[in-house]
Amino acid sequence: MKNINIWLSLFLVFQSCNSEVKNKSPRIKSNIKIDSPFSFEIFNDDDTVEVRISKTINNNKKIKKSLLINGNDTLSFTDKIDLYTNQNFIYGKNTLRVFVYYEDESIEKYSRQITIYPKQKPLELGYEIIKILPHDSQIYTQGLILDQNHFYESSGQYGKSFLRKYTSDEFVTSKEIKIASNLFAEGITILEDKLFMLTWKSNKGLVFDKNTLALLDTFEYNTEGWGLTNNERELIMSDGSEKIKFIDPSNFRINKEIQVYDNSGKVESLNELEYINGKIFSNIYGQDKIAVINPLSGLVESYINLEKIMNKKNYKNIDVMNGIAFNEKSNTLYITGKWWPSLYEIKLSKR
Repeated sequence: MKNINIWLSLFLVFQSCNSEVKNKSPRIKSNIKIDSPFSFEIFNDDDTVEVRISKTINNNKKIKKSLLINGNDTLSFTDKIDLYTNQNFIYGKNTLRVFVYYEDESIEKYSRQITIYPKQKPLELGYEIIKILPHDSQIYTQGLILDQNHFYESSGQYGKSFLRKYTSDEFVTSKEIKIASNLFAEGITILEDKLFMLTWKSNKGLVFDKNTLALLDTFEYNTEGWGLTNNERELIMSDGSEKIKFIDPSNFRINKEIQVYDNSGKVESLNELEYINGKIFSNIYGQDKIAVINPLSGLVESYINLEKIMNKKNYKNIDVMNGIAFNEKSNTLYITGKWWPSLYEIKLSKR
């Protein structure tokens, strides 16, 4: 009886294995080849991208038409089409989608990803130090704003995060609130009468009354939170990558996203942000320089190299540069860093 049970068990296992093999989906064979461009091919912004497809040997079906979808553009072609990078693409990764329509009414879909680099090399901007102001060296600066004669500053780290409001220039604290110990405060911006703050890894933003710093609301996002600014209509947010998101402040939905590139490739670690005269100024984490970014294209138009603004060898416990505020009246910037003892007012110049 034991032998019968053993053979029965083996038979059931064999049948189960057979069933699994038969139920596996067959590998789908491609009937179309994308001959050009190559996967992940890199182009400059004055190149021509040739999109060319061909049928495989065993494909006897007759093609009625082909469509190429790139971003918001839909273009009809047969087997070849030329695209101009300065008209049809964004900087960074672009996905080309090809739809092939056959006369038997069947449709096949294919895709190919390419990357567009700007050809233009960023300018190097110079600067002049106008004033050096004292800065609390206990602040792990994450965000810095000048708004109607008041500075606002957020300080990070778990269990130590806070938001502080100062009187202008004198840097006398007029208001300070602690942030919950499970939140790591990040970038801040003021839009109308509200102050918006990101947190690092909690996927949670905070909304305060800018005058009283009373908490009004919270919002969510699905990335890390790094830098924050606004263009008077949208919140503009960085997450430590090369991407910058434009967010509707009424419902916190993403309106659009740009990828930040210079002529060498993507520019990552975008940190504290400030929107100045139609451009996005961004600290780059770990580097003492600021990128000046076109908000429409993501092109880095200029860099401000601030490596020599202070001699770090004279200080033991300072961290990276972070913090940009703009004085619209004097057209100057305020620059500081995490645990820096000074805040620098600078005026930019072309070299």
